[in-house]
Amino acid sequence: MDGGGTMSKPSPTKEMAPKRRRMMDMILSLGGLREEEAIPLSRIKQEMETLKQNLDPLVGTILDFPNSYFKTFESLAQRKELLEKVKEKGVISDAINDLEQSIEEMKIDGVPELLTLLKARKEALEPRKSDDTETIDMDIESELVRISQLAEQLSNDVDTLERQTKIEAEEATKELEAIVEQFHEIRNNVESNPIATLEALQKLGPKTRYGSFMRTAAQIKRAKQDGRIEDERFADLVCSNTLMEFRRALIMYILNNIGSKTVVELSRLIETSPEDIQNAIVSMISRGEVEMVGLDDNFPVFSRVIDKRPETTLILKRSIQQLRSTLKSLSDERVTILEDSLESLEETLARLNRLGDYDASLLSDSIKELETISGKIIEASLAAQTDDTSEDLRLLVSAGLEAFARFRLKITLEKGPNLVSGLNVYGEKLDPELYEKMMSNYLDSELERGTILILIRELGAMTTEDLAKQTKMPQNRILQHLLRMKRDELLIITGERNGYVLFDVPRTLNAAEQTIQLVSSLANQLASASTELKTILSDLDPQSIGRLVNSLETFSKARDKLEGVKIDGEKPQSQLLHDIEDKIKSALLLSYRTRAKIPSTRPKVTIEDLVDIDVPSVMADYRDNMGYAPLLGFGTVEWNHSKCLGCKSCEISCPEDAIELKPHLKISEFFDFPKEALDELPVNKAVFYDSVRSLATQKPSSDIELKKEAPGFGTVEVDLWLCVACRTCVRRCPGPKDGALELELKWNLPEVVGQMTAKS
Repeated sequence: MDGGGTMSKPSPTKEMAPKRRRMMDMILSLGGLREEEAIPLSRIKQEMETLKQNLDPLVGTILDFPNSYFKTFESLAQRKELLEKVKEKGVISDAINDLEQSIEEMKIDGVPELLTLLKARKEALEPRKSDDTETIDMDIESELVRISQLAEQLSNDVDTLERQTKIEAEEATKELEAIVEQFHEIRNNVESNPIATLEALQKLGPKTRYGSFMRTAAQIKRAKQDGRIEDERFADLVCSNTLMEFRRALIMYILNNIGSKTVVELSRLIETSPEDIQNAIVSMISRGEVEMVGLDDNFPVFSRVIDKRPETTLILKRSIQQLRSTLKSLSDERVTILEDSLESLEETLARLNRLGDYDASLLSDSIKELETISGKIIEASLAAQTDDTSEDLRLLVSAGLEAFARFRLKITLEKGPNLVSGLNVYGEKLDPELYEKMMSNYLDSELERGTILILIRELGAMTTEDLAKQTKMPQNRILQHLLRMKRDELLIITGERNGYVLFDVPRTLNAAEQTIQLVSSLANQLASASTELKTILSDLDPQSIGRLVNSLETFSKARDKLEGVKIDGEKPQSQLLHDIEDKIKSALLLSYRTRAKIPSTRPKVTIEDLVDIDVPSVMADYRDNMGYAPLLGFGTVEWNHSKCLGCKSCEISCPEDAIELKPHLKISEFFDFPKEALDELPVNKAVFYDSVRSLATQKPSSDIELKKEAPGFGTVEVDLWLCVACRTCVRRCPGPKDGALELELKWNLPEVVGQMTAKS
């Protein structure tokens, strides 16, 4: 042979990552590419028959489990007078709705009796006609004294919570010390052996349970293995990015397990300079992982961002705001009493913010009583107002929408409150007609929001559809009010019903109310799962395995939650919960194993038939066949060259390292950019394109390969093997208008499969 070339070694087969395998499963399942010759039709029938035979002795006990449990629960709840401790009408209304839906789906022993008890309890809690008069004629002096007592009680309760947190933090501190010691030992070798350092950090990383570090380390390691970065660049990334991410991991571990800390405290715990900690904190704030919750001797205190703040904290904050708004309507002696109480309550609120997440049941009774008293004081203050002044308006608005709505019909608002003698903020005289219209609209909006708030508090969580039926207001106007009240922390989102978001007021639930809320919700879920399970097993086929697994998972999760239910320390059906656990796990395991053996039985089509498949329309079929939903999103990222700034924001932010700005100039496309697109670009970028187009004697036919990266120029390429269509690059792109990147919910499956099969 000429040249005596050496034989090239075959590249080692790259193992497909689990995430890629799941994506490949989806493609092949949707495309009907799984050939059935691996398991003939007779074998599939045999597998399904075997599964059904194995499930028969288990399913009977599983289906009978809700009957046995709820019958015992109802009997124990009645004997222990559990419902006598439930005072939140919204919780009772939601529980009644859940149980009624459960009965419509399937009759479970004990559920009708529990529903009857709940309806009787709701009727007992209905207010009497004389309640309004009693509220207005209340003794404010005694109520203010009671607020002072509650403030002291809450402070003591928070002391207890802080002691519990401190005990839990001591164990976490010991584990942290071991992690920090290992981290510093590993860090000492980073310059001499970055590969070993990265591997050691990856082994240590799971102890912190910080996903961003694990993802960053995996991306750097993968880039090194694929030869996409040089040794020098790899060492630099390990020394800078990886070590900084691990510091963030340690910070998050501390905030999760030990509690809120200042930069100085974090620096001492991690044994790292305050400057490094501060840099890490700033980036974590930008990511939405950390927030400042207060000051400690003028030092900012940082806490992890909580997805859902405890409702006791929200109600305490609102009660403080409402009580403070009544100060100007009280006498001097009463003001002094209330100001002292408010100072104590605000200190308690600050401590709760530092705690972040905590056991709210310890505070629920005191917070609920404080909320009730503050409402009574506000109503009494409103009833006593006679002068239509700007102070009256400020009181009405800040005192709380519920009180405003309740007394709106009792006070004369025909003339409207005066705002600074009819002048606006610029000192200009207001048009009387415009002013009257403005005040009318404002007061109507406040009345509508107050009405919505009362309905939700009295009837439980509601959707825009429910509120539209109750109030006869347009749904879009109701939604505007709901979003405004959610932003003001008057409402929270608790889930969805029939595709509509459920809004509810923050509620301080005691142990009994939490139990009723949980059990009624699970009764509804188990009734649906039982009906589904019976339907599936009556005619079990391969396409139903995904639904079978989901139904059994519902039983498993419900059992786990019921394990923690206690009524005055007594656990209903403790032995049953223990025995049924193994049966549910066995049924799940059998279903999983069978599903793994059965190929897709959807009609087989060729891959060429699936160009530009509409992704959302096939998700339901995919879940039925595979039993799990896609990991993230799926689609195709499209790049608009004319809008690209070449800033590499997409490449830097991509969590999967799937997008890259290549040093490759598609110069011929410069001549295709429309004039409107250039006008939207930064001036220097537009001038460059104009200059190239005006200096060229003819349109180039070939592209230009740059010898090295040139910031601002290049071609964005997306690796379909790595991209999971998470939209991060689309959101981060700072290009004109909507940016240079767009996620099309379409897949060119031949191209995707071609890339994936080539790399698998």
